[in-house]
Amino acid sequence: MQDYIGLLPALSLTVGSLAALLSGTFNTLRRYVESLGLLACLGALGSGLYLAWRLPVPQTILFSALWVGGIYSFLAAMLGLISGVGILFLGRYLAVQERHENWEAIPITLLATAALTLLPGSNHLLLTIVIVETVSLALYVLVGFSWRTESAAEAAIKYFLMGALGFAFLVFGLSYLYGLSGTLYLHHLRALKWEAWYRHGLFLMALSLMGVGLLFKLAVFPFHWWVPDAYGGGTPGGVGLAVALGKTTAAFLGFQLLYAINVPESWRLGLAGLAALSVVYGNLNALQQTMLQRLLGYSSIAHGSYVLLGLLSGPEGQLQAIAYALVYGLMSVCAFGLLSLRSKPLAVEDLRGLGQHHPGYSLALAITLASLSGLPPFVGFFAKYAVFAAVFRAGYLWPAVIALLGALIGYYYYWRPIGWLYQKGEGLTPSRPALASSVLLLLFLGLLPMLWWGWLDYLYGLAGYFHPRP
Repeated sequence: MQDYIGLLPALSLTVGSLAALLSGTFNTLRRYVESLGLLACLGALGSGLYLAWRLPVPQTILFSALWVGGIYSFLAAMLGLISGVGILFLGRYLAVQERHENWEAIPITLLATAALTLLPGSNHLLLTIVIVETVSLALYVLVGFSWRTESAAEAAIKYFLMGALGFAFLVFGLSYLYGLSGTLYLHHLRALKWEAWYRHGLFLMALSLMGVGLLFKLAVFPFHWWVPDAYGGGTPGGVGLAVALGKTTAAFLGFQLLYAINVPESWRLGLAGLAALSVVYGNLNALQQTMLQRLLGYSSIAHGSYVLLGLLSGPEGQLQAIAYALVYGLMSVCAFGLLSLRSKPLAVEDLRGLGQHHPGYSLALAITLASLSGLPPFVGFFAKYAVFAAVFRAGYLWPAVIALLGALIGYYYYWRPIGWLYQKGEGLTPSRPALASSVLLLLFLGLLPMLWWGWLDYLYGLAGYFHPRP
């Protein structure tokens, strides 16, 4: 009989979402929705870490359609952590700006996270497709759930239309892949000799369609145009979770595709060059932004490109790309959460005076922006360093150099808001100080990089991904 204990993180989040949904329907119990959400995330974090220690060698369940244990449970635990920090900020936003309305955003977040915990361990393309679309539908809601934000509805519609278009390309390409291979299992796809299909028209068509779908999900230039409006105009309390969960979904999806399919080297080099140019494009456009959410939206184009560079750089790079996506997810929920001070997006000028009147909040925001820029000793620096090291070792010298030069631009536009924090002005009323303490995770994980990446290396090796292709 198969052991389903590996589903504990997803089960914890699912039960928590249902409990929060039922509690929210009663006025007297609605105040417990946030607490139930945090309890579910804590359960996912604890059970995921326990399973990563208890089952270090992954095993399959559901007729080999899903891997559990090892690195997969560890990733589920990290997703529980990211979701929990995001719900802390989301709950505060709902209490202050929405007057406890739109509480459904919390159980929706939990359901999306529950589905996402299964994605890295999926061994079946149909399961992968269902998970990706489940998460995507939840993210469309998180971007536009509030009518108090004037631009949220438009942002959600654009996000939905572009997300559906990218998903259509992806599914169409996977259908060609299934027609060529005759299997939907990733371990079967990995065993194929793809070199024999390199000049086959259907294989090239499948690669093209899947590549476009993946670039849409990662928001890499030139498939990025939905990002500034979707992230820049979305509901402040929900955009951070949408960015974090969306980017990790794209990273897991890209990992699965590039793990299963031996993509020609010429394609890898071309995509690496495109990712490098996308870093420059995203950071240059972020320089011109005065609205903070839109600035972070353009910067997400660059961060998605870092993830793509890692995914193209072999097994080591894929490990670092996944780690980077998780770190970026944590930084995103902190950044967008700290900026959700009112029901409409903030401008850079709105930060004026916060450093004088609210030093704790200002320090937390400064730490978050510094980590996003890649400043040591914060975790953003170590994540970016590990990705670039893997890209250099994979031989993509010029794409890595171009992307590294583009990354230096980020120091200016991330540090410009920090300067506004400490100028004279009235300032706004920030979130309660307890929320700012979650930013200490960025410093803690940065000071202990060997613990973070060392454990990932250990679990990744046990998962067998450093083994040569059959």
